[in-house]
Amino acid sequence: MTNSYMNYEWFLNKDFSKNAGEWLAIIDRNVVASGKDVDRLIKEVKSKYPNKRPLITKVRDRLSIL
Repeated sequence: MTNSYMNYEWFLNKDFSKNAGEWLAIIDRNVVASGKDVDRLIKEVKSKYPNKRPLITKVRDRLSIL
């Protein structure tokens, strides 16, 4: 299992309702940054974790049905 898949699986099994509408950066099953501006979030994460590849995802602010 790749690290990206493990981070995504971890994300799917957690309740991030308090972060509705925000972008999250996840590294090693930890949220390392969050915010409304994805460009700022990416710059922050690249600066703090230059050798890591984060999962960047947005928390929906309403129920999604597939």
